[in-house]
Amino acid sequence: MPHPLRLAIRLLLLLLLMGAGVGVRAQLRPGAVPSSRRCVWVRVPARRDTTTFRLNDTLTVVPSSVSTDGRSVAYDARTDLYRIYWPSSRVESPEPGEPDLRLPTNRPDSVLICYRVLPVRLAAPRYRRPRSLMDSSSFQSQPFRGYADLGRQEQILSTPGVNKTGSLTRGISFGNAQNVFVNSALNLQLEGKLTDKINLTAAISDQNVPFQPEGNTQQLQEFDRIFITLTHPHWALTAGDVVLRNKPDYFLRFYKNVQGAAGELFLGQQVNSSVGAGALLPSPLTPTNPGTTGPQLPVPSPQTLDPRYPTERGATRSATATATQAGSSIFGPLRSSTTVAAGVAKGKFASTTVEPIENVQGPYRLRGPNGEQFIIILANSERVYLDGRLLTRGFDNDYIIDYNTAELTFSSRHLITRNSRLRVDYEYSDFNYARSLYHLSHYQEAGRLQVHANYYREADNPDNSPNLALDDDDRALLRRIGDNVSLAVAPGADSVAYDRRQVLYNRVRFTDPVTQQTRWIYTLLTDSTRGAYNVRFTDVGQGAEGADYVLSTDPAKANANGRVYEYVAPNGGVSRGRYRPERLLPTPLDKQVISAGASYRVDSTLTVFVDLASSKLDLNRFSPESSQGQAMRVGYVLEGRPLGADVRSYRLADGRPAYARRTGLGGHWQGYRLRSALDYEYTSRSFAPIDRYRDIEFDRNWSTGATQQSNATGGRISREDNILNFSVGVAKDPNNAVNYRVSRRYRAGEVSGIQHWLDGAQKVGDLEMRGSLFILGADAGRRRSTWTRGEAAVRYTGGPVVPGYAYRFDKNRVRLPSGDSLSSANYFDEHAVFLTSQDSAKTKYRLDYTYRRDQTPTADLRSLQRRGTAQTWQGQLTTRLGKNQDLSLLATYRDLAARDSARQRTVLGQGAWNVSLLQGQLRSELAYSVATGREPKRDYVFIPVPNGQQGQGTHYYAGDLNNNNRQDKEEFLEAATPDAVYRTHIKVFLFTDSYVTAFTNRFSYRLSLGAPRSWRDAKNWRATLARFNVINTVTLDRRTTDKDLLARLNPFAYQTADDQLLSLSKVLRSTLYFNRSNPIFGAELTVQQSQQKTLLAQGSETRNLASQNVLLRRTLATALTSRLGATRSIRENLSYLPLRNFRLEQYELQPELSYQPSGVWRFTGAYHHTTKRNTLQLDPNEPLARGAFDELSVETRISQVGKRTLSGTASYVRVGFKGVENSVIGLEILQALRPGNNVTWNLNVEQRLSNGLNITLSYDGRKPDGLRVIHTGRMQAAVLF
Repeated sequence: MPHPLRLAIRLLLLLLLMGAGVGVRAQLRPGAVPSSRRCVWVRVPARRDTTTFRLNDTLTVVPSSVSTDGRSVAYDARTDLYRIYWPSSRVESPEPGEPDLRLPTNRPDSVLICYRVLPVRLAAPRYRRPRSLMDSSSFQSQPFRGYADLGRQEQILSTPGVNKTGSLTRGISFGNAQNVFVNSALNLQLEGKLTDKINLTAAISDQNVPFQPEGNTQQLQEFDRIFITLTHPHWALTAGDVVLRNKPDYFLRFYKNVQGAAGELFLGQQVNSSVGAGALLPSPLTPTNPGTTGPQLPVPSPQTLDPRYPTERGATRSATATATQAGSSIFGPLRSSTTVAAGVAKGKFASTTVEPIENVQGPYRLRGPNGEQFIIILANSERVYLDGRLLTRGFDNDYIIDYNTAELTFSSRHLITRNSRLRVDYEYSDFNYARSLYHLSHYQEAGRLQVHANYYREADNPDNSPNLALDDDDRALLRRIGDNVSLAVAPGADSVAYDRRQVLYNRVRFTDPVTQQTRWIYTLLTDSTRGAYNVRFTDVGQGAEGADYVLSTDPAKANANGRVYEYVAPNGGVSRGRYRPERLLPTPLDKQVISAGASYRVDSTLTVFVDLASSKLDLNRFSPESSQGQAMRVGYVLEGRPLGADVRSYRLADGRPAYARRTGLGGHWQGYRLRSALDYEYTSRSFAPIDRYRDIEFDRNWSTGATQQSNATGGRISREDNILNFSVGVAKDPNNAVNYRVSRRYRAGEVSGIQHWLDGAQKVGDLEMRGSLFILGADAGRRRSTWTRGEAAVRYTGGPVVPGYAYRFDKNRVRLPSGDSLSSANYFDEHAVFLTSQDSAKTKYRLDYTYRRDQTPTADLRSLQRRGTAQTWQGQLTTRLGKNQDLSLLATYRDLAARDSARQRTVLGQGAWNVSLLQGQLRSELAYSVATGREPKRDYVFIPVPNGQQGQGTHYYAGDLNNNNRQDKEEFLEAATPDAVYRTHIKVFLFTDSYVTAFTNRFSYRLSLGAPRSWRDAKNWRATLARFNVINTVTLDRRTTDKDLLARLNPFAYQTADDQLLSLSKVLRSTLYFNRSNPIFGAELTVQQSQQKTLLAQGSETRNLASQNVLLRRTLATALTSRLGATRSIRENLSYLPLRNFRLEQYELQPELSYQPSGVWRFTGAYHHTTKRNTLQLDPNEPLARGAFDELSVETRISQVGKRTLSGTASYVRVGFKGVENSVIGLEILQALRPGNNVTWNLNVEQRLSNGLNITLSYDGRKPDGLRVIHTGRMQAAVLF
């Protein structure tokens, strides 16, 4: 083949590969790092309770990210091995001296291990120069000095046996234009052994982190925890931030974040920590929640609360039984665990139901139990349930949550419809009163007998309210209302002195033009000579009685630095607003539960138990009223009794074998085991648990609302509750089992009925069948509920493709006994067919089609009619294309035709495609997702920084620019310098309760293109191409209201000026490198565009930035280098505030020359020329502002490694400006400088005094034209541990 033809073919192949990269994608969240998640299959050895494996990857594996089926995997750093601990299949023989029995297990033959990797391999060799240039002959002249000091760490205090990291810093800042500030920071981590048996773990810090970790990952890095933990084989002690969780107890459930101390004492032989959820006496301070870092008291994982499987108690008893000899007597070996804990609780528990919106994934805002609109969720305290199933947090899993705004958003895995059932348990921050918490528990085991007792109390201190100001009138009101907390309402107006920094009101007389009645109302204060009132308004719902105020939409009022409410007169006596000038007074609570229980293991499979509890609830500690209640539960659990034929051996008294015989049933029941349970539960009318202890859908399954006594305002009437449960079933494995359960419940005046549950599974050859049936007949108050629901599914697993069919129905009729007034909570039937791959297939896929038909009562409430039909298509695909491509797709389409709404078509999907070609030099990563969500309307306000934190703000008040004698939002500007005088305020977003349904589109693409490494040493055109590198990045996240399907799918369909575009975050960046790694000459060309549009309550705010930058660098000599940079940029700001709008065109030219004769000293000289011009004409009578800046600067730096570093900079800036200096655009152009001659300088000294002790001195000076010199000095000392 001729050489030109071969060259043309190679070029064509290269272009094809580059073009293919355009369609490649990776699973990326917009603005996040490229996805690094990988998964591999690991074989599970048979007849072993531990699976050990090693992950061989070309990149560094993050050990904490390794998980399987949502559970973390243990890692041994010394051997680089991972271990999976399975529940033990060994059971001690009931006959003394017999070998242990091994139960059949349902473990898979292999498990899918998922993990994340770093973008580099830390253990790989790295070098910045060709190895051929290394002079190895000089090694002979350097004597070997040993390895003694290679691992020594700089530190002042030596603590043998305890590893410590961190620092202690103390600093001071002062100047002639600011006050004196003192800064302090302590971060210290300790881990090691104090003695042979006492281990120490500690994290100590004096920094108060005002925010929480993001809730978009399964595991949270809670960096604000402070704790000290001491552990011993027989005791454990933790002080600081502690997570308290209950040990196994039926009535007492809690999960609390506290600041305090907790200790445990262990006596006797302890259960190994691998027992997990079944451990009655857990090992000390073993983390049980994989999603939390930091200390927590060890308790089992949350147990199954599903009433269909009454094995919660049985699981605990049977697991404990395996840890004790089966032949032990009643009072055999003693073991005990005692816990004592006390502290201050960080939050309150709440359980709320979220109303879903058809086809909207979120965000859904969580509210407090008493109607609090804006709460802060404590990190990792939430438990989210969808249709009764517990979900997993994480961007790649089921949902993400913003803890600071209490907003919940579901991923594309689950399509949220109006039929979805959303329930969330959580703890929310509440510092109205200081809440103390006390907990005592003792668990004792004596052979077959186990007893336990618990005491728990959390109480608010009515005399200590950190964030709540109560006067004498408020306290008197709280004492009068007793426990009727719905009456804790006080007037919201308070007479104050005039302050221009606050939004104040004036009280005026208003006469209704229709009724001629007069009343006092509040209007925005505009005259400082009149009476001023600080008024607090409460959202009571649209049209509520007395709700006569709304948020002002007047642009003049909305510009105020704070929310402005205005009065709206009632129409015909009906209120038209949603706010009342009042404030709700929280009441201090007192909750207490004392519980006790005992269980006796009759044999290895049968356990009888009893649980008792007593509670006390005081909804208002200002009042002496309180309520007390009791609860009781008694029953038995039979778990794992063999039904099939078994061989039992018998021995003589001296231990010699006598004979063996076959016992049990044979035939079809071979291998099956019997399980059964019976329990009776009674709760008195005033029993109030700490947290929810029943199944999340317990009350729904009885066709009633929440029946648990709570601390919410307007709670349900307390009633006695009687529940009797009985279940029986047999099981061989998950594919062969049957279980029946019946429940009888009587709650006077609310529920009286019977439930029947039937579940079964059978596998015949390759055919798997499953089914469930639920029947309820109950009187719910004055109505009769007849409920039947079930599911039947079948699938065939004999071929490479697994087909299946499922039928589901839910038919609940609630009506009066006479048959009139029919209502229905849920009435539908659904057909589903699917095709899926085998579990062990390399390419995984699944195709689903469902057809659902819903019915609803007719207008006369006598019969049912069709409500709507929905068809849903869903497809999933995960595969690896060759060795260099990964593909993942998920797509859902739903077509809903309903009687009460227009036809809705929903598109939901996401995908990822990663490609790596040309020896890794071509990397293409693409992510794309579409969904339907909501966009909140935001508001913002500027608040001054607290005392002692001056200089940490982001904005400053520029003065009364509009001359209205009031601080307005448009008068606050971003700080241009680090001076404290320009950092006096922070911008805080206020989230409103107004949402706009929007279609979301997220697109992210990254292309990195370079020549293969082997081309760098070539002599032809390959060497020329090897000099170029290209990196392109596109990130886009937008929300629109356009219902056009093609426009919703196209990520580039809208511009910022489009009215249908609600919000936008867009970043485009492309960089072309020439001789990127060449030390002599190199060049860069960068083109960047960023656009951001935010939806506000008063309108929108848009910020655009487009820039082009060229950078050239050239090494003139060994010690002389030069750089030349040129930039053109356009910065635009558009908002509903006219004074803040501008379009700034800017040109920059910056040559630089550096001289470095040695590794100690460097001298740099630079010239920077900048021109700025405003091109947006706001007022035709005013000229466009412009400025020219010429800056000449010199910098010198002296650095002695390990000793000191001295650096100094001096700059002369000549500023030419035309325009109004004190306008927004003028301040934006000048950036804290003044027209004329400006001089700036700084000096920094870093000195190492001794090992681990450093001191830093810094001095900054600035001389604006026509103003006095501004001096700022800082000094800081740091100790490294």
